[in-house]
Amino acid sequence: IACHHHCNPINYTFAMNFPIESAVGEMPDEARNALSAALEHMQVRDSLKMYNNLVDRCFKECCDDMRSKTMSGKEEQCVSKCCEKFMNVTGRVGVRFSEFFSQMEQVAQSQLAQQQSGMAK
Repeated sequence: IACHHHCNPINYTFAMNFPIESAVGEMPDEARNALSAALEHMQVRDSLKMYNNLVDRCFKECCDDMRSKTMSGKEEQCVSKCCEKFMNVTGRVGVRFSEFFSQMEQVAQSQLAQQQSGMAK
């Protein structure tokens, strides 16, 4: 619950570079706009899911006592550390996915170049 004040996962989004950019560039404007809107909707939905997961996880881990409306200093500190850890892990996963897809793109480009040079012979 207090995570909203300490960290906001919606600010931590990662753009992945998929090798479909050229195909999207060839799409009609209407289809491209529809795809863009759908991707934006999915990103917002996934960000909200991540945020809800973070709040749920940190609340369960840190808030034991429901006798007060406010969180104790110990609970605040726990929530802050929980959010920080969650965001660090999420950031690492995003970086790894980005690296992985970048490698996949390089392999695909290399294979395409080999196929094209084989056809030219």
